[in-house]
Amino acid sequence: MDNIEKALQDLVAAVKSNETVERVTVTITLKKPKSNKADAKAE
Repeated sequence: MDNIEKALQDLVAAVKSNETVERVTVTITLKKPKSNKADAKAE
């Protein structure tokens, strides 16, 4: 998550310094890690 936060902060700085940018849309989709069924049965 820290990498995403840093990237967004860098993006803000880049956009602020560029007056030609009208709009920025960012979509971040996080996927859940697949559960390992073999581990679930072992518990």
